[in-house]
Parts: sequence; structure tokens; C-alpha cells
Amino acid sequence: MTGRPPGRGTSGAVGGGAMGGEPVYGGAPGGGALDVLHRLALAVSPVDARTNGPVAPGVRADREAEGPVDRFGRSLLRVLPLEAHGGGTAFVLRYGSGSCGGGGVRGRTVSLRIADPAARWVPRRFTLPLWSRAELAEADRQPPGMFVPVAARLLRPWLLPGVAYPVARGATGLRLRVTLEGAPVRWPRVEAFGPGGLRVGWAHGDQYGQLLLLVDGTGALPPPAPSHFDVALRAHIPDPAAAPPPEALDRLDALDPLDPLGDLVVEAVDRSHNPPRPEDLDNDVLRGIAVPPGYLTATGDAVRSLTVGQVVRAPDLQFS
Repeated sequence: MTGRPPGRGTSGAVGGGAMGGEPVYGGAPGGGALDVLHRLALAVSPVDARTNGPVAPGVRADREAEGPVDRFGRSLLRVLPLEAHGGGTAFVLRYGSGSCGGGGVRGRTVSLRIADPAARWVPRRFTLPLWSRAELAEADRQPPGMFVPVAARLLRPWLLPGVAYPVARGATGLRLRVTLEGAPVRWPRVEAFGPGGLRVGWAHGDQYGQLLLLVDGTGALPPPAPSHFDVALRAHIPDPAAAPPPEALDRLDALDPLDPLGDLVVEAVDRSHNPPRPEDLDNDVLRGIAVPPGYLTATGDAVRSLTVGQVVRAPDLQFS
């Protein structure tokens, strides 16, 4: 494998040199071939959905790998941390021995989970295909082949506010819980429609059915904004028929009862084009405003009242 051709370095790409990956450790004696010890397979840069900026340090990004079979015959997931960069606000996954935990990347598809132990953001899970190591090595050949820029290996998932999100003063919104037959619904999602039917907010709920819904604007109401206005809430929940019954937890294919994110929906993301198109890095799935597969939508909307400039607690939203 030869060194990278001049002018094709990644240090000026997304995230800078540390996130650019694949450092080339000097020239080989006599100008011959040299090995690239680590190649960037994927860069993950979570986005705060409220600010459109990076999330604060403390968020975790992990990849999921199949673990060994336990004494009950169950193959449980191994959760391996990604390498943190940018002060803990971005992460990288590399090809190369000894990287990424468990010996680096294996296979063409990776499953990821991004979560905040402090509950400032609601966790998300993704699966996406990677550029292969052979494809990434094409640019280092003589003559050089296709170059895959870091932007084509970038995942920018938006994280929506969780119950502990630091809400800015003057924000307008609701705190509520989604229930089904009186029991909290895990991982719900809720849309809010203001006057005129305009969508003014979207929220992700946590494993307890709790969500923080922050709205932008007052729909079609002309200024000045009233002190109170109503919104219609449309709930989406995972199909209860698809959830394994409690007695199924001993089966091989059942949810690991010790994994708090084991039943969180996995959203599929397509691999970016080369060069990436705008919709590769910013789309409804990444923003979290697409209804995930396997979710049910309520047959009717529920109306709640908002107080402008305040985040108020609202009654439970009963899914029907």
C-alpha cells in the first residue's frame, strides 16, 4: 500500500486532522510503499436538535456487536465504545487492528447507539453500510484511484431533548407522558401542530414514556403572539404486537432484559454518495422527524394548551 498522494490529505475535512483519520506515519525509506495503520471507517458527530450545534460532552456513542452465547443459549449484544474526539462531542470508528475495541471494524454494516447517561438527549440507534477498507485504500495506490472524503464517511444524527435537557429561558413547551391503557409507552414520538395545521414541534420520548416537547412559533397565528394557544398532538408508538412477551425473554432471539436500549428502534441510514449530496448529511431520518418503521400512529390528535414563554406539565397523552 502506498502513501497518500499529495493534496489528498484529510486534515482539512470535517472534524480536522484528529477526526480525519488514517494518519500516514512518514515516508518509507527510498520513497517506497508504507502502511496506513488505521483508516477512518466512520465519523459520528451528534447534533443538538435545538441549537443545530454539537452536543455537550458526556454523550456516548457505541457500536453493537454480537457477543458470545451465554449458558442459556442466548447470544447477547456486546456494546463497544467508539473513540471520542473533539472534547467528547464527536466519535470515530476505524479500520485497523487494535482500534475501536474488539479488534476494529468487521463486516460492511455497522450498528450504532448514541445515548446520554444524563438524559439531556433521548438515545437513538442506527444501522448503516460502510465504505470498505479496500475502497478507502484506492486513493493510496499508484496511480491513485477513487478518493472517499471524510464527509462521505460522516454520520450527523440529531438528538432531541430529553427530560434533563437544559431548557433556555423563555422557551415554550410541554412536559408529558405517553401511555397506552394506563401504562407508559417506551420510546414514543409526538408531533405538535399549531393553529392552521402547521407543525411547530417534534419530540422523542424515553423508556418511561416521558418527553419534553419544545415548540417553535405559533403556527399560522399572526403576531403579536397570544399568551396561550392550543396545539394538536399526534402520537406515534412502537407496535405493541411486535414487543416480545415477558415469558419470551429466555429465548435466543428475545430482548436482553439487562439492556436498557434493547427495544429502542433501529433506524436504517443509507451510505453517503461520493461526494456526498446535501440530503446524505441532512434528512428526515437523521433529524428524527420521520416516523420509524414498525410504529403506529394514533387515530386521533389530542389538544393541549401552551403558555408562551413557559414549559408546563401536561396530563398524560393516552394513545388510541
